[in-house]
Amino acid sequence: MIIHTLGPQETDSNDAAHYYLDRNTSIKAQIILHNSYEEIINTFPKYRNEFFLVPTAFKSAKFNMSWGELHYRYLSQLILKDCFLHSLNPLVVLENCGQKNGIAYSHPATAQLLITHVQPSQIRYCPSKYLAYQQYLQDGQYSLTNERNISLSSNEKILARYESQMIWSLYQIKG
Repeated sequence: MIIHTLGPQETDSNDAAHYYLDRNTSIKAQIILHNSYEEIINTFPKYRNEFFLVPTAFKSAKFNMSWGELHYRYLSQLILKDCFLHSLNPLVVLENCGQKNGIAYSHPATAQLLITHVQPSQIRYCPSKYLAYQQYLQDGQYSLTNERNISLSSNEKILARYESQMIWSLYQIKG
């Protein structure tokens, strides 16, 4: 079994894939991490009979698509094989008090949660919460990321923290 999901290793998707395999010890699998879910979706035909792990909170700014839309749009290419509940790493909304440019970095799925706390002048989407934090470190004023990603400096503060469960969908790719 080969499971394709979002990387890098710091992502909740990677954690969820390992959690799934730890719970299903009879399954021997390789986890392949990708730069974005869109990268996987674009190459479904290449991964015939392999698996795709995605959270139900999936949202793509590039494809303007949510998990429900993904599920129905690719109904002829995907077979839903399993679903399970697995917690996300705690989410945090960060502010770099040394920046006043109004730029916020977020994964598209978490952008609405971010703007319940801040009103950035611009939201820049990243393929993962981990990459959102990496970009925020370059020039961001705000970010929504996983708590384990961060190392707070004296200029930064946590504006909000959330613990959340997530439903994960494991699809077999028909190609």
